[in-house]
Amino acid sequence: MNAKTIILTAAALVIGLAARAQEPETAQPDSLGTVQKLKEATVVARQELIKTDADKLTYNVQADPMAEGGNLIDILRNVPMLSINGEDKVLLNGSTDYKVLVNGRPTGMLARNFEQLIKTIPASSIKEIQVITNPPVKYDAEGIGGIINIVMAKRLKSGYSGSLGVQGGTLGSAGGSGYFNAQLGKFTFSANASGTYFPNPQVHGLTDIENYTSDDYRYQRLDFTSDNTYSPGAFTLEASYEPDSLNLITLSGWANFQKMLGEYDITETFWNTSRVKTIEMLEPTVRTNRYNTFSGELAYQKTFRDDGGILTFSYSIDGNPNSTDNHIIVEPVLNCTDYHRHSFNTEHTIQQIGQIDYFATLRKKHQIEAGTKYTLRSHVADSQDELWDFVAKQWNIDNSNDNDLDYKQHIFAAYASYGYKFAKLTLKAGARLEYTLNRGVSKSSSADITFDNSNFNVVPYLNAAWQIDPKNSLSLSYTRRLGRPSVDYLNPYIFEESPYSRSHGNPDLRTVVSDALTLTYRTSGETWDLTARTYGSLCGNKIEYLSKVYPNGVKISTYENAVTYDHIDQMVSFNWNPGQRFSLQSSAQVGYNYFYAPSLDQKNDGVEWAFDLSTSVVLWKGARAFASGSISGGETTLQRTYHGVDYEYSLGLRQGFLQNRLILTVTAVMPFQNRYDNPTRDTYAENYYQHNEGWYSPRQFRLGLTWRFGKTSINFKHARKTEVSDKL
Repeated sequence: MNAKTIILTAAALVIGLAARAQEPETAQPDSLGTVQKLKEATVVARQELIKTDADKLTYNVQADPMAEGGNLIDILRNVPMLSINGEDKVLLNGSTDYKVLVNGRPTGMLARNFEQLIKTIPASSIKEIQVITNPPVKYDAEGIGGIINIVMAKRLKSGYSGSLGVQGGTLGSAGGSGYFNAQLGKFTFSANASGTYFPNPQVHGLTDIENYTSDDYRYQRLDFTSDNTYSPGAFTLEASYEPDSLNLITLSGWANFQKMLGEYDITETFWNTSRVKTIEMLEPTVRTNRYNTFSGELAYQKTFRDDGGILTFSYSIDGNPNSTDNHIIVEPVLNCTDYHRHSFNTEHTIQQIGQIDYFATLRKKHQIEAGTKYTLRSHVADSQDELWDFVAKQWNIDNSNDNDLDYKQHIFAAYASYGYKFAKLTLKAGARLEYTLNRGVSKSSSADITFDNSNFNVVPYLNAAWQIDPKNSLSLSYTRRLGRPSVDYLNPYIFEESPYSRSHGNPDLRTVVSDALTLTYRTSGETWDLTARTYGSLCGNKIEYLSKVYPNGVKISTYENAVTYDHIDQMVSFNWNPGQRFSLQSSAQVGYNYFYAPSLDQKNDGVEWAFDLSTSVVLWKGARAFASGSISGGETTLQRTYHGVDYEYSLGLRQGFLQNRLILTVTAVMPFQNRYDNPTRDTYAENYYQHNEGWYSPRQFRLGLTWRFGKTSINFKHARKTEVSDKL
C-alpha cells in the first residue's frame, strides 16, 4: 500500500464517520469557570481557522481541535505554505531561509533550535501562527523566504487557569509540561515549562562519491548508522501591568536548555579507477551538542486618546551559550592508521535590541506607522583540538586549527509607512532603511583573519488591497528581503567531520538581496473559504553550500554568494467547517526554481510540489478522531536534485473526561509503515558526483494526558466577531 493510497483511505474513513454527525452537538458550559449570562450577550460559535490578509496568512491554533494534547510540529503540518521534509526541517515556500519570531519579536529560543523545539512545545500554548511572505516595513528585512511568527496564548481571564501534561511514545520518548495563568486586578502573570527526552528513529544510509580528480581515490562509499537523542527543556515567564486603559507595561523571559547526543557508526571505503579497494576504515563517532538560550524583553506601550495612536518602547536581550564536543575515530581495516581527534568548541552570542514604534489610524482613512531600531550582536567563540598519541598514550594539543573568534554586528534601522483607504480599495506604501556594520577577527596559529565590511540597504514596500464584496478580496504586494550571513557562515574555522570531510565558513560573504511579489485572492461562504496565492521572487546573490574534492580524496565545503535564484509558486488553500462536529483543511502548492552560478558555469532547475490534508470528526460525547497527511517532492538546489517523494501521515483519537478537564490523546504516526526510504539525492559538481540515500523505521505511537484546572469568571457582553488586520 503506497503513501497516496493510505492518505486517501484515511481521509475517506474520517469523512464517512462524519456522516454520523448530522445533529448539532449540544453546547457545553466552559469547564474552567462560571459563565455569567447577560441579556445582551451574542456568542459567535464558529471560529475562523485560516485568515488571509494582504501581508500574511494567519492560522488560528486555538480553533484547531488537534491543539489540545499535541505539539507545535503537529500544527505546523496543517499551515498552508509550510511543510516539513523527511529531515524534520520546516520549509516556507520550499525554503529554509526564513526568520522565526515570537510575538512579533526575534528570540534565540526558536530562531536557533526551531526544528528541535517544535517537537516539545505544547500546541495549546500557541494562539496563532502567522506566515508572512511579504512583510511590511515594521518587520526586520531579514529572512529571504519570509517570516514565521509564533504568537503565544495570553489567556487573560479573571482568576487563574492552567494545565499539566505528560507524554510518551514507543520510541522511548517521555516528557512533561505545565502552564499557569493568573490575573489579579491590573496584574497578569503566566508561566510555561516543559521538558522532554526523545530519541529519533535509527537512520541507515549510504553515500557514494566519484572523484574526477583522482585515480587512487576515484570511488568512495560511506555506509552509516546514526542514533540521535534530544533532551530539551524550556521555561517561559510573562507578566504585565495595566495601570489604566492607556498604559501597559510587559515583562517577559524565556530560557531553553537542550542537549543532543549523536552516535554514528561509519564504514568508509575507497577504490581506484580499476575498482580495486585501496583504503577501508571504521569510524565510530560521538558528538555532543549543547544549545542553551535565554531571552528577556521589557516594553512600555502608550495609547493616546485623541487619535488612538500607540507608542511602544522596548528593550530585549538574547543570549546563546552553546558548545560542541566531537570525537573523530578511525579504526583501520586496510591501508590506513589509527586516528583519534577530539574537538571542543564553545561559542556565545548576545543580541541586544532597542526599539521605538508608533502606529495610528486617523479618521478611519489614514494609517501611519514609523519606528527606529538598533541591534547589537556580539559573538565570541573558542576551540581546542587535540590528537591522541597512540605510542605515548596521551593527548597532544593541535594548534593548527584554533578557533578564537571575536565578532560584532551593528544594525541601524528606521522605517515609515502610510496607508489610505478609498472606499473598497486600500493602498499602503513604505520604506525601511538599514545600515549594517560587520567587524570581526578570527585568530589562529598561522595568521589572524579580519573581516570588516558594511552594507546600506533600502527596503521598499507597496501594497494594494481591494475588497470586491464581503466575501471576495484581492491584494497585491511587493517588498524586498535581506539575508545576512550568520556567524556560522562567516567563521573560517575548519570543522572536521571525518579525516576526509571538512567544512568552514567564508568571511567574505555579502548580504543577500531578494525582491518578492505576491498576488492573493480569497473567497468564502458560510461554511468554507478558499485562498489562491501566487508568489514570485528574484535573487542575484544567493548563498549556496558548495563542495570540492581533491586528488587526496578530501572533500572541503564552504559557503559562497555564487547563485542567481528565481522562484515562482502557486498555492491554493481550502477549508470546510460545516458544523462543530466535522472539519477539513487542505492545501496544494506547485512551484518552479531556477539556479545559475556564472562563476561555476552551472545551472539547475526543477518543479517542486506539495499537498497537505487534515480532517477531524466528533465521534461521541467528548471524543474526536483526526487524521492528517502530507506529500511533497521536487526539492532542488544549485548542485543537488532530489528524486522521489517525502510523505507523512498520522491518525489519532482525542477523548475528554470530567467535562473536558482531563484529555487523553492517542496518536499513531505512519502506523502502516515499517520502513521509510528518504528521497535519494544526487549532487553534480565540477570535479565530483555524489549520491545519497537513507532509510529508517518511522512507525511510532504516542500517548498524551493533559489535566486542565482553574477558576475563572468570564463575562460576555456584546461579544462580536472581530478581525485584527494590518489593513485599514
